[in-house]
Amino acid sequence: MAPRTALISPAPAFAWLAAWTVLAMLWFVSPAFPMQPLADLQAATGGWLSITLLASGSIGLVQLAILRWPGHQSLAALGWRARDLPPALLLTALLWLLVQGGTLLGAQLADAPLVAHGAWAKGLGFALGPLLAQLLGTALMEETVFRGYLWPQLKARLGGGRRGALVAALLSQALFGLMHVPILAYRGAAPSEIAMAVLGLFLIGLVFVLLYAATRNLFVVVGVHALGNAPTLLFEPQGPGPTMWLLMGSLAVAAVAVVLHRKAKTRLSAGLLSPARGESGGLATNWSGR
Repeated sequence: MAPRTALISPAPAFAWLAAWTVLAMLWFVSPAFPMQPLADLQAATGGWLSITLLASGSIGLVQLAILRWPGHQSLAALGWRARDLPPALLLTALLWLLVQGGTLLGAQLADAPLVAHGAWAKGLGFALGPLLAQLLGTALMEETVFRGYLWPQLKARLGGGRRGALVAALLSQALFGLMHVPILAYRGAAPSEIAMAVLGLFLIGLVFVLLYAATRNLFVVVGVHALGNAPTLLFEPQGPGPTMWLLMGSLAVAAVAVVLHRKAKTRLSAGLLSPARGESGGLATNWSGR
């Protein structure tokens, strides 16, 4: 059965979303942002209520409200489906173990001692807080906006099909990269560094689109995104970086998902699987356009 197509949002919803996202980014890097009070709260809670979690969570709640009401999107259409959460949590845990295994392998090959990652010495909240902030804040909302909403919406407006999906992916992930320019400038990056970072984010965004298209599970992409930003290493990295292990693991997950989907589709066509059980569930679009 073909994935459901999301209801196309009215044009003003895009304007509201863009305006709020830009204003929120500018607010975050402005003197008006309550950086010190939030830093004090982060310290008082042992790192559990981090600046990232509070800022991205508050910004994301407004984004979600725009998508739900002016955008006319249900949570399911945005990729928020309860049945997708357990497999996504399992895959995220397995990818986390892969990243840790990469560090162990690197240390073994280099005959180097394992050194506990410095974050754990600061306390459990400071070690796990960044990952929590990604899972419930930054990664969750960026995936919802750019992969769960913007990519399918642009694809639908471009007429669908493989070409529409590809052009929509390029456009939506270019916007994903450009959205980070205020943060990069705030951190003092030079123009050349900003350009390289935006290009890197654009390419990463395309990987996330590919993973979403393959797995049809937004929470899987949220988990990968969260681990990319906050790998939560047990030991100081050795050998290939955590990002490389995460990328290889993510591509393997995408490949397996494609094979399983094709097998399920073949069985459905042959009448060996009922439509209700064969439906893979709700990605708003895919590369085939069917």
